[in-house]
Amino acid sequence: MLFAARWSIFAVTATAVVPLLEKGIWGTDAPTPAWVFVASVVGPMLYAAWFVGAENDKRQRGPRRGQRAPRNRARGERGLHAQLLTQAREAGVHDERQRMAREIHDTLAQGLTGIVTQLQAADRAASAESRQRHLTQVHTHAKDSLTEARRAVQALRSELLTDSRLPDALAELARRVRDTSGVAVTAETSGEPVPLLPELEVTLYRVAQEASANAEKHARASRIAVSLTYAGNVVLLDVRDDGAGFDPASPARGEGTGFGLQAMRQRVRRVAGTFALESAPGEGTAVNVQLPAIPADR
Repeated sequence: MLFAARWSIFAVTATAVVPLLEKGIWGTDAPTPAWVFVASVVGPMLYAAWFVGAENDKRQRGPRRGQRAPRNRARGERGLHAQLLTQAREAGVHDERQRMAREIHDTLAQGLTGIVTQLQAADRAASAESRQRHLTQVHTHAKDSLTEARRAVQALRSELLTDSRLPDALAELARRVRDTSGVAVTAETSGEPVPLLPELEVTLYRVAQEASANAEKHARASRIAVSLTYAGNVVLLDVRDDGAGFDPASPARGEGTGFGLQAMRQRVRRVAGTFALESAPGEGTAVNVQLPAIPADR
């Protein structure tokens, strides 16, 4: 137990040879000196006893160390959860303000600009027919602006994730996009759905929402596919469309895509996820998000 295999042979041999040498030197009838008895018998026995006791103490301390390790890991996971929550909540207000600014610019501001332009043209119209034509355009712009305003308000709502689970919320998002735009949108879920931290579910929902809006408005897609996959320790989101596509490396992107992509990347990075995008002119766009599947507190 004390030595490696090679040295243990020499040690055992020594404990056997020492008494024999002693008998050879002092004779078989002579009394054995105390130091020989101690060196050959008592010493190894005491040392072996000490070794066994030390090993026993180590084994008893081992489970306590093993019990501390899971507690340390649990504290580390709780710390990671808290960090994700803090980062996501601090960024939430800023992200929603940016989104609202973009929605107002892309919808209401442009619609009101069109209305003002048509009213000015109607005031300068030389004939009643021309005036009526411009007023008809005013009505059209007003209706379109109202529709876009309602859509923007719905996009800013987060009650869907409060009242239902993420797969149901994505299915409702697909239905709403189909009804308002006429684009064929599908939403599928694979794996065993588990409730995640609210910040993670909100991030996945907002990315799906933003990618669908880009595909509908800017890429002029006819089909959008949203796929949610629960794969053990991670959850994956894929949003693919058959729209116009673009060159991700080119600074000259389609209208609105740069703002939306930046917002999606920032959202995903704030919750320790990865964001990937594939696109090419005329070949559509694919958005992929991978987040840690941290379950919600029960």
